[in-house]
Amino acid sequence: MTDFILLRPWWLTAIPVLVALAFLARRNARSLGAWNRAMDLHLMQAMRAMGRVVPGKGGGIILPFLAAFAIILALTGPARQTREASGYRNLDAILLVVDISRSMVTDPGFPQTIVAARTLAATAGSRQIGLVVFAGDAYLASAMTTDSRALSNTLALLDAETAPDAGSDVTRALALAGQVIAEADIAFADIVLVTDGGGLSGVVIAEATRLADRDIALSVLYAPAAQGGPPDAARALAKAGKGIFATVADPFPIADALTARVASALAQTDYALILMRDYGRYLLLLALLPLMLMFRRAA
Repeated sequence: MTDFILLRPWWLTAIPVLVALAFLARRNARSLGAWNRAMDLHLMQAMRAMGRVVPGKGGGIILPFLAAFAIILALTGPARQTREASGYRNLDAILLVVDISRSMVTDPGFPQTIVAARTLAATAGSRQIGLVVFAGDAYLASAMTTDSRALSNTLALLDAETAPDAGSDVTRALALAGQVIAEADIAFADIVLVTDGGGLSGVVIAEATRLADRDIALSVLYAPAAQGGPPDAARALAKAGKGIFATVADPFPIADALTARVASALAQTDYALILMRDYGRYLLLLALLPLMLMFRRAA
């Protein structure tokens, strides 16, 4: 979150309307406007012949629209994270929940799954990130940390010997993830379930719905495996969890969502006043320039 974000991006929709109004105003200013309707045609033609009709250039009419453009940019709320934001790291977090059951780790595509999971871990930035692994039982492999590189190294060490339990208990894994987030007192959280679709049932859907009701989005990174489940069940789980569905071949839809979600969530709350510095007020100074030109004395 070191780059600028827009706290109120919907104000950008006013720009096309402003451009259309400016175009119409300039076109009318360069013509004679209502004088064509107010004067008789033959009288207008006579005045043109005498050189008494001089259409305007329409230059000055654009100044109020330039001021309005600067005001719209200010209202979008261009903002940047403050230095004090590091003290509020518990506001948002990412929790990876990785299936390391036998059907996952013995599949030839498991190395690609780990690469995709590490790609998602790299999107954490200044957010806290944790790791839960599961098979027949669920375990907290890495507590919440801001060191995404260390967690990425932990992901690289996952293999068939990591979890001794047989099976794939997704419900228990999601319950542990919810418990970790609650104990850390995190305001906004994203859970990413890395699974081959095995063990997904109505009970898992219900758990995802409960998490979504707590403002914890559940996205699903699907890893096709010979002994795994169908992708349709994984899609339904992501939908119930108000998250994103993606495959290990293309994890970037989830990566983009993880990057964008925290900015939009914070912008809708009072936390934005603490974490973000709004530079929109300074853009209002730009609006003064065309306004001052409107009041300049004509030669």
